[in-house]
Amino acid sequence: MTSTDRVPIPGEARLILAESATDASRFVLQPTPSKDPNEPLNWPTWRKLFNFGLSIAVTVAAFTNVSIQTVFWQQMTVDMGVSIQQLTNAQSAQLAGLAMGCLFFIPLAIKYGRRSAYIVSTAVLAGVSWWTSRMQSYPELIVTMVITGLGGAINETAVQMTISDLFFVHHRGSANAVYFTAVMVGSFLAPMAAGTQAANQGWRWSYYTLSICLTILFVVFIFAFEETKYIPVSVGEADNDDACSEQNPTEKDIDSKNKVGSDLVTVGTHTDPTIPMNSYRQCMRLTTTTSESLPRLFMMPFHVITLPHVMFTALQFASGVCWLVIFMQIISIVFSAPPYSFTTAGIGYMALGPFVGNIFGSIYGGPLADWTVVRLARRNGGVYEPEMRLYPLVIPTFFMAGGIIMFGATAARGMHWIYPSLGGAFFAFGLGANGDITFTLIIDTYRELVAEAFIGIAFLRNAVSVGVTFAIVPWMTSMGLTNMFIISGCIAFAIGSLFVPMIIYGKKIRTTLAPRYWKLVEMRSRI
Repeated sequence: MTSTDRVPIPGEARLILAESATDASRFVLQPTPSKDPNEPLNWPTWRKLFNFGLSIAVTVAAFTNVSIQTVFWQQMTVDMGVSIQQLTNAQSAQLAGLAMGCLFFIPLAIKYGRRSAYIVSTAVLAGVSWWTSRMQSYPELIVTMVITGLGGAINETAVQMTISDLFFVHHRGSANAVYFTAVMVGSFLAPMAAGTQAANQGWRWSYYTLSICLTILFVVFIFAFEETKYIPVSVGEADNDDACSEQNPTEKDIDSKNKVGSDLVTVGTHTDPTIPMNSYRQCMRLTTTTSESLPRLFMMPFHVITLPHVMFTALQFASGVCWLVIFMQIISIVFSAPPYSFTTAGIGYMALGPFVGNIFGSIYGGPLADWTVVRLARRNGGVYEPEMRLYPLVIPTFFMAGGIIMFGATAARGMHWIYPSLGGAFFAFGLGANGDITFTLIIDTYRELVAEAFIGIAFLRNAVSVGVTFAIVPWMTSMGLTNMFIISGCIAFAIGSLFVPMIIYGKKIRTTLAPRYWKLVEMRSRI
């Protein structure tokens, strides 16, 4: 195939079969499942949700471990004799660990399976939490933060791999909404509880509690989490457009929950009853090894990150996380000083506004975006284009930029804490919706290279944030809080608005680069 018009366009898929514009329609399952009942896509809903729920639980714990320390800065400066600048340096060390961990450990998850990645990640996070609860010196602070970053890095990309393994296209937005809600529970809600506990019992007891939770999760993962990496044992009959026709009848599972407008009927496939179900021991094997070359796996993300859709998502995510890092550190610095003079508990409560905002953002960017995709696909003759997910980004872009400016301007003037908290809520609404939508865009567009794509995304996100943490205190000192956040809001708006050219030119980019993408897929298959 030498011409791009003969090459399949990445991400384009028939999502709905419509007999007419207003007649009943049928969902086409994308990606197409095989006949093997052991393939995670064919698992019953309860089994998918149980394993996904475990990955969400460890996500909450991992992001709690990454996020709570800023709440304790007021106590740690006294207890450990460290300065605010040293604590921000430790945050930079943690972000460096997150960036490098993705590059080094996720290729192992690709080769040896998701289960071992989750178990190792949870074990590392549990161990370093116990250590953190007992640390006494600045060198220990740096080392524990680096290890925390390395352990948390595995979780960031592994969950996206799990979503790709378990869910079809029209469910991934909702799955990512749950994931981002878990991220924000760990980033905002858990610090509230930790701050309250620290105010009553001291910051070390918050780490003791986290350590116990992670240790319990480690045991649960060993005995209950199933491998979602699937190795085909036989070639199933694909459900393409023809397979959904009258000549190749399929089982149609009518689910009223999936109805949008007129009746929508899920087009599924029969599983082969001659293929035996895996035993408990097979489901709980530590590794699911394939033949990839690790050195080549380490190099693949550097090829995939150059794809424009991946770069777009990386830039959106890096921008959002930069502002999140600034938010959390500024809350700890500004609200512990006059005129606010908050205690550790009060600093933790400042995360309530962003948490509530993120809940609404996740609903907006998840189930609502899935609903929008189905509507747009029907208007497009049943054909789904990944850029359809980007239309809802108009509102989150304005909310994120406006929330950033509102937070900084009101906090700088010492206004009632409700105003900066509302600014944080608006920002978190935009962050949750933006992250949900753009992450799902990548899973839908480049499913064959989803792990490599998210390695690059996570690396760039954390690498950019490393520099930001070093700059926060000098930036605030030289420019003032108001100007600092006005500039940040303008940058956030400019980056967020890039969804407009992506909507306009996204399909053309995918079409033009389709031969290159499939060459990367072929390169990946030969590793």
